[in-house]
Amino acid sequence: MDIPQVEISFRYINLLILLLGLVIIMHLLSKKYARKRTLRFGNFEVLEKVAGKKLFPRDLIPLFLRILAIVLIILVISDLVLVREEYVARTDFILAIDTSASMLTPDYEPNRIEFVKRTAIDFIGKLRNTKVGVVTFSGKAHARLKPTSDMNTVERTLQKIQFEGPAGTAIGDAIVVSESLFDESDRNRSIILITDGRNNIGRNITDALKALNESNTRIYPIGIGSKVEEEVTIPPDLEELNATPAEFPNLDEDMLRLLANKTNGKYFIIDDEDSFKRAFETGLDFKKVSTEPTLHLLLLLCIILLIDWGLEITKFRVLP
Repeated sequence: MDIPQVEISFRYINLLILLLGLVIIMHLLSKKYARKRTLRFGNFEVLEKVAGKKLFPRDLIPLFLRILAIVLIILVISDLVLVREEYVARTDFILAIDTSASMLTPDYEPNRIEFVKRTAIDFIGKLRNTKVGVVTFSGKAHARLKPTSDMNTVERTLQKIQFEGPAGTAIGDAIVVSESLFDESDRNRSIILITDGRNNIGRNITDALKALNESNTRIYPIGIGSKVEEEVTIPPDLEELNATPAEFPNLDEDMLRLLANKTNGKYFIIDDEDSFKRAFETGLDFKKVSTEPTLHLLLLLCIILLIDWGLEITKFRVLP
């Protein structure tokens, strides 16, 4: 959670210094007066030894409470404001996530699918007042969740995602299925498409783009994995399928750029968690949310004054 910034007017700083000085002076005078009254009944040093070393430190408790009370009063009249920044999405999202065999490649910890899930869950945790849906695709595209503002449901759906068949990467189908999940509303629509491959089964990209019609849905393709074919360790999950590195398709960046350009989106190639988070946050804005804690400060002030009054008539009462 981000730490809120504090905005405060310092026009009463002189008053604060004056009042703090008066409280300290009054405390010292009161202590001197109490010592004189104590001497009427006996030796102060003897009483101090009997009471123990806590006699002097205990005198600081009322002073501390009164200083704190004055600080709170000054904060209340100084229009204290706590300001925090939060993400604002004026868009509803579909997360379309590639779950083909190549997404089990362990070039991210522990593999690409788990890396995507972890970062996506972090992303949705920052969203306010928006809806998120989930689509997965390999050889077929599957609608996992219609857009919802219940981020707990979205998180549970993401956590359940795992490698699935049949073989292939149906990016065109994923776009069409994603578009079909959006509600009829005036809100902007964005598909965040995450893949490490190329469209090699199902609808072609041209037909998929036509299916968007006049919806003005933007596609933000995020490419994950290596740009070129390279030797990788075969994940244990795929050894039983007799998979080989040659079966892992290259990332089709030209196709992903086309999707972004045709829909006024933006294409990203990511190589670490930070770049992935920046890609997710592209469609988001920041807004400042201000909170005036006046009521809380007044409540705290009342509690402190009650404690001070209670101590004054009990523990710190001066005997006549």
